[in-house]
Parts: sequence; structure tokens; C-alpha cells
Amino acid sequence: MDKKMKKDSLLKSSLWISISGIISRILAVVYIIPWNIWIGPLAVNAANAMYGKVYNIYNLFLIIATAGIPSAISKEVAAHNALGRFDQSEKLFKKYSFYMTLVGIGCAAIMFFGAKYVAIVLAAGDMRVVTPIKYLSVAMLIIPALGILRGYIQGYAFISYSAFSQVIEQIARVAYMLYATYTIMILQKGNYISAVNQSTLASFIGATLAYVFLLWIRVKVRRSVTIDDIKTKDDLPTDETIDINFGSMLRSAIPFLLVDTIMTVLQLFDQTTFTWIYQLILHASEKTIDNLYAMFGFQANKIIMVLVSLAISVSASVIPALSAMVSKKVSNEYIQNFMRKIVQFTVFIILPATFGVMAISRQLWTAFVFYDQSILGSKVLIVSCFEAFFYCLFMILENILQVTHHMKKSMIYLAIAYLLKIVLQLPLTLALGVYGPVVATTIAFVIMSHFAFRLINKQFAIVDKELGKKLIRILIDGVIMLVVVVVANLLIVQVISDATKVGAIIVIAICGVLGILVYGFLSYKDGSLNILKDIRDTKIY
Repeated sequence: MDKKMKKDSLLKSSLWISISGIISRILAVVYIIPWNIWIGPLAVNAANAMYGKVYNIYNLFLIIATAGIPSAISKEVAAHNALGRFDQSEKLFKKYSFYMTLVGIGCAAIMFFGAKYVAIVLAAGDMRVVTPIKYLSVAMLIIPALGILRGYIQGYAFISYSAFSQVIEQIARVAYMLYATYTIMILQKGNYISAVNQSTLASFIGATLAYVFLLWIRVKVRRSVTIDDIKTKDDLPTDETIDINFGSMLRSAIPFLLVDTIMTVLQLFDQTTFTWIYQLILHASEKTIDNLYAMFGFQANKIIMVLVSLAISVSASVIPALSAMVSKKVSNEYIQNFMRKIVQFTVFIILPATFGVMAISRQLWTAFVFYDQSILGSKVLIVSCFEAFFYCLFMILENILQVTHHMKKSMIYLAIAYLLKIVLQLPLTLALGVYGPVVATTIAFVIMSHFAFRLINKQFAIVDKELGKKLIRILIDGVIMLVVVVVANLLIVQVISDATKVGAIIVIAICGVLGILVYGFLSYKDGSLNILKDIRDTKIY
């Protein structure tokens, strides 16, 4: 028997997923610098638009193939393990793995053999995406199994290992993308379409390495379960066993699937409707459409995904923790206290990160795209930051609704969010141009976050005067940090030119360190920093 592995606390799991998510997203953003340079200024917007469209399609199939399983299985495994039913956890893992491998094979077949029709429906008929869709179909053969394994590991409260596997996956993916692009564009003097095609194959390579790593962790996790942890049949009520079949799996997973897919579905909606609006109503050229779509649908989206990864870290930790509490039937007062910590922790992490990206938006655009687009690009990025912030809140609140048995209301709010987006898309795009799709999505998330939080607060009475004061202090700290960084930015660029990528990165580094120091000092002085101490010893189960 191996030495018993220590489970992650809520703070440790959140921090690990935050760190791994940020590293993964930073890698996903940083590779753009050499990738864009090697593609070349003449083809870069067309390549970005093409790559963005392909990956939005891939993400849809990816989420369908995993079907919300990582969240669903982590919720169920945590609930069973909290009661000592490790045998049920193993049954869940094995049957889910079998079912979802079949789903992955089905999705891969649709992507490979139906790539042309997928391009017509989801990419406004852009035939450039047909070949890369076929390349990405290979990754679908392993992604579902990887999702199952991640959810299983998270359910055992070893979230740090699941998080680390994402870093492995991203490093391998980015390394192959850069190798392939350099070889094709620089050594072979090829074209951007070939580079994009090869870049998409990197997803399969990254997923395979991450899967091998997690298989090794699974062996260690199973060996860490001692005889004392396992409850015998006599210790459990007779109705505690579960029937595991494809139907029960889907009932558990589909609500998580619908929440996980919303951003991807909305991005697909953007890439088709934005193209149609600009072609049929505004009569814009393909080059103009590529330039504008690449700006909000790929470049800004890549950067704000760093913020979204923070929300994913909180959400992935909250689901198993809250599920375990519900399964153990702890008091509402205990859950109320837990949720107050989550609300404060979420705002404490995501708000300053959002303000920080807004403060250095122009330098970020120069560093990861090009300086000559940085004025319009930075404005698009600032608007996208609002979208990212409210998407983060919406996703966390929706997952809480599902774990606390508000599935029906959760799905209703999700449907209304889609409806709002559909209604607002055309008028806002015509009125605001490139900002329109982003503003439409933001409004949908704001309204639905309000309804979701109101329902949760009605059940658990989370909001009180004390929490209100804490959140206001965090907001004030964030605003002060924003003002300080903006002023510092204006002064620094008088000395260091941010017109080059190197200069922009130096300004980003200085402003980033300054922002962290200012926010850290303010939150320490007014006590906001204590939230890290408050949740440090909160166990997942």
C-alpha cells in the first residue's frame, strides 16, 4: 500500500487550477507572438480568422464529446467518496469511460466525413476550414477519455494533478504548433493554410501526453485509499447503491454540458451571423470581415481566456466541495458560510485581474498582435474584459444552481441567455460594429447572473451587511489599483516606447508587478486578503 496521499484543500485546489489555467492560457497567448511573425503581416489576419473559426467548431465538438463529464463525474465521485462508497466511484469511472469513448468515436466520424457540411453550417461556408476540421477529428478519439479521467481525479480531491495535466497538454500542443509553423513558413516557404492545418494536429499530441500522465496518477490515487476509508455494505442504507447506465450519465452530465458549451455556442453564433451581417447588409469585403472577426473572435478572445481560467479554477473546486456537503446533508448555515467565502474569493481574484488587463490593454495588443492595430484592438479588448468578467460569474452561479438541485431553473436561465443574445445580435452589430457581438453577449450574461444569484441568495441568504462591506472594499482596492496602473502606464511609455513587442512586454511586466503590489498592499491593510486564510483549511470533503 502506497503512502496515503493528502487531499487538496479548497484553497490549494483553486490555486493549483488557477496557476495551471493561467500558465496554459498564457502559453496559448504567448505562442501567438512567434506564430504571427512567422505567418507574416500579409496573411496574419486571414490565418487568425481561419484558426479562430476552426477552433470554435472544434470546441463545440470537444464539449459535446466530453458532455460535461469532468464536472458531472467530479460531483458524483466526491459525493460517493464522502460516504466511503469507493466501489461506486470505480463503477462510475469505468462505465463513463466506455460510454464516452463511443461518443468520441461518433464525433470524430462526423468531423472527418462531414467536414464540408460542418463548414457550411458553422463557418458560413468557409471551405478553408474543411481540412483542419479533419485534422482535429483525430483528437476526438482521446479527448473524452481524458475528460473522464480529469473528473475522476478531481472527485478524489486531488485537483492539483488534474490541473497539472492541463499544463502538460498545453506545453506539448504549443511546442508542436510552433515547430510545424516554423518548418512550413520559414524553412519550406509554404503558405498559411498549410501552417494552420498542421497547427490543429497539435491538440491530439497534447491530449495524448496529458492522458498518459493522468493514468499514472490514477494508479497512485487508487493505492492511496486505505481499508479504513471504505465503508462496508452494512454501513450504508440499502438504497444507497446506484444504477449506472447511459441514461443516468446523460441526466447528470447534460446540465453541465449546456453551461460549459454556452461560450463556444455563442462564439459560433458570432462567426456565422457577423459574417452574414457584414456580407449581406453592409456589403463588406472578405478581408474586412477577416480583420474585424479576427480582432474580437480570436485575438481578444485568446487574451480574455486568461481571466476565464480563473473562474474555471473556482468552479472546478466548488462543484465537488458543494456536492459533498449536499450529499452529507450538512446544515444550510454551513453551506451559507461556505458560499459567502466563495463569493468573496471569486470577486477577490477575478475583479483585479479584469482591471489589470484593461489597464494594459494597448500593450497586450501590441505584444500579442501588432502595434498598428493597437488603438482599436485595445478598445475591443476592454469591452471583451466586461464580457469575460460576467461570463465568469454566470458560469460559477450556474454550476452552483445545478449542485444545489435547481436544474430546471438553471436551464431556464441558460435558455433566456441564448434568447437575449439572438435578439440583440443584429441591432447591436449594426449600431456598434465590431463591438456589437461582444456587447450582446455581455448583456445576456449580466441579466442571467442577476437572476441566478437572486435565486441562490433566496435559498441560502448569502448577502448580508458584512459581506457587502467586504465586497465594496475589494471593489475600492481594485479601482485604486486600476487608476495607479493607468497613470503609471502613461508615465512609463514616455520613457519606454511601447510601439515594439519588446517595449510592450517590458511595460506589461512593470505595470503587472506594480498592480500586484498595490492590490496586495491595499487588501492586506483593509483585511480583504484574509479570505485566503479563511478558505485555506476548507476541505473539499
